[in-house]
Amino acid sequence: MSINSINNTFKNFLNSTGVLKTPYGASQSIPAAAVNVGNIGDINYAQTSAASNTQDNSSAPNRKKLFGIIGISVGSALLLTVIGLFTLSKGFSGNIARKLRKISDGAKKAIYDLTTQSQELTESQKIKLRLHKGIQHFADAMQASSNISAVKDSAMLKLLKKMHLQPMVNSIDKFFKNKLILKTKNVAYNEAEYATIQFCSYVEKLAKQKNSPELARKAKQILSEYSAKFSAQNHVKRSEEAWESMHGLHTDVYNRLFKQEGGFFKNLKQLRSYITTDLIAPRKSVIDREIRSAKANISNNLTDVNDAIKDAFNDLKISINPRNNAAVSIVQNIRKLLDEGKSLKGATEAQAREKLFQKIKIYLDELSGIAQKDIKDAQELKLARQRISKFYDVIKPDFYKKGLAQEAITDVKNMFESGAKSKEYQLAHKYMKNMNTKLNNAIYQEMNVYDKMAELAVGSAPSDILGILAPTALGVGMVVNADNKDERISKTLTQGVPILGGVGVTYYGTVRGYTGAKNLVLGLGSGWILNIIGTKVDEYVKKYRGEQKKLKSAFESWTKLQKTQNSQDV
Repeated sequence: MSINSINNTFKNFLNSTGVLKTPYGASQSIPAAAVNVGNIGDINYAQTSAASNTQDNSSAPNRKKLFGIIGISVGSALLLTVIGLFTLSKGFSGNIARKLRKISDGAKKAIYDLTTQSQELTESQKIKLRLHKGIQHFADAMQASSNISAVKDSAMLKLLKKMHLQPMVNSIDKFFKNKLILKTKNVAYNEAEYATIQFCSYVEKLAKQKNSPELARKAKQILSEYSAKFSAQNHVKRSEEAWESMHGLHTDVYNRLFKQEGGFFKNLKQLRSYITTDLIAPRKSVIDREIRSAKANISNNLTDVNDAIKDAFNDLKISINPRNNAAVSIVQNIRKLLDEGKSLKGATEAQAREKLFQKIKIYLDELSGIAQKDIKDAQELKLARQRISKFYDVIKPDFYKKGLAQEAITDVKNMFESGAKSKEYQLAHKYMKNMNTKLNNAIYQEMNVYDKMAELAVGSAPSDILGILAPTALGVGMVVNADNKDERISKTLTQGVPILGGVGVTYYGTVRGYTGAKNLVLGLGSGWILNIIGTKVDEYVKKYRGEQKKLKSAFESWTKLQKTQNSQDV
């Protein structure tokens, strides 16, 4: 084969592909660097470019970018809509009600502080006062929205019962209770038990080292007290007894929502708080006081006591009318006594504190009588009584006395010459602090479980199942209904994975005890991030597939060229 024949064949190939036609023209020579394998695959683009004018050619990339942006925006909006609908399908839980109550209480506290100031308010303070009043009224009015989940869940459960699907509901409830709701609480108590054993084991080691039978006795007593109230046998038993007591809760909630005179939608003001947790509040309060009292016997440091008294005092302030001078005067006197109690110390501390708290009890009795006359709304009066009763509890000797752990740590400090600076005391104090934190968290999780089990008893599980199935079905449907393999991959990355990922993260938050707004942020945030990642990966995959097509086209063209050349040589 001659060199000329090779040149002619190559030239014919370049002409057939259109490379010689643009951008140089047929009569121009082609620089060697302008021809490469990647360009050979751009046959259609080169031909289209030759047929198009310069203005249209320059606008093509802009149109492509514009459509890409629109596609991403539509996908993101769809993603947010699906996750938003999923979140709303779960309704507003008791956590939302508690947050609204907290917002309302915070506004009331600010109103009290501003209203009871002796000096005349400045213009900025007057604006703040009006703002906080507006926030309070809005939060109080919005608390009715917390019952949306109760309406939805109880109606669905009622329907399932009529369809004779109660056995299926019972199985779902059992799974949710044991595998999801109780799991976080059980883990928290396991961690608390480990921390308690760690502290007591170290204290017993020090007692043996210093030959202190009294210190060893306290360590054993702490373990005994823990086992009596917080062992797995006991906290599991409490949860099961609470669940048994909630078996009629659905009927009570349903009757108050749908059968009570006027029904839910005509009693929004009456049902401002979350009805589901309201109905279990009395029993929950009894259990809460019982286990917190038991915890105080084990570990009750100064921070625990001060925080509880501070919370009780803030609750007391928002329970009275700031325009009632007698009530305001009593609250101010109680605050003075509390400030006085902070400075108590020494051998006479216990006796002085007891006298101080006796004076506070007298003031609380007076405040209770004023509230009875001053508060006209029955619900608000009931809440005020509960808060006054809470203050009675936090000033009882059993509540503010040192726990066994605090007594033991004091003994450890006294048995070493360097006292609180000794490495033994520092380590023992570290273990004690960890035990106190873990036990407080376990108690918090147990109280949280009561609310979640109440929602479960009212019918939240079937709604949650629907919340999983609906967006999952939508995400799968988008992928399955794609026209071809490439589109299926694209929809999986940009829509399917973000939707399912957002739902999954939201339910992970539910298992971990996150509810309400926090779960919404988790679901939307994770879905949005997965959407961005999926879109970028989809762009990369499309680009990679495009390059592969170019290479395939070039290879096929080159193969065709070789076949043509071989046939000519023959």
